[in-house]
Amino acid sequence: MKKTILTILMIAAAITTAAAQPRAAGIRIGATGLDASYQHTMNSTQFIGADIGLDFGYNVNGYSGVKATAIYNFVWARPAWTDKGSWGIYSGPGISLGYVNDIMPYTVGNVTTGYLDGGFMFAIAAQVGLEYTFWFPLQLSLEIRPLFGLHANDGRMRIPELDTTVHYESKVGFYDNGLLGFAPTLTVRYRF
Repeated sequence: MKKTILTILMIAAAITTAAAQPRAAGIRIGATGLDASYQHTMNSTQFIGADIGLDFGYNVNGYSGVKATAIYNFVWARPAWTDKGSWGIYSGPGISLGYVNDIMPYTVGNVTTGYLDGGFMFAIAAQVGLEYTFWFPLQLSLEIRPLFGLHANDGRMRIPELDTTVHYESKVGFYDNGLLGFAPTLTVRYRF
């Protein structure tokens, strides 16, 4: 009985501590898409970031993908560049997965070309960012987040020029679209 009560008290203390930590939620927009963004502070030097949203990437034909990313960030510096608000420089590793479009090689005769093709993606993420938290509950972040991973296409490719769908054997390749993460993204979050 005592162990049960002690376990319940420890779980309640952990939940209370986690709920008392600062959090932030908002929107992340960049070259690869538009995400809903959530940030949970673990302590003064670490936080977890989670994003889920639409992946536009190379896709200009109107078919967007979906991806989710989780990053464990370490705050390396808190420069005192301004009298009000606070700055933070951070970086961290993470993972990303989703169903997205990517460029896949397609061969017709002796000619190899690339077409967008949908499929599953799994990647390792590396993030570096700079954030400013205002003296009121608003936070702005600029981040670079390349993704290095694999894209397994679904074996169907839409070729708009021919107005047809080609069926072929599914293949796995490098997730090219992840390199668009080297373009900076802007995140706006409400801090609570």
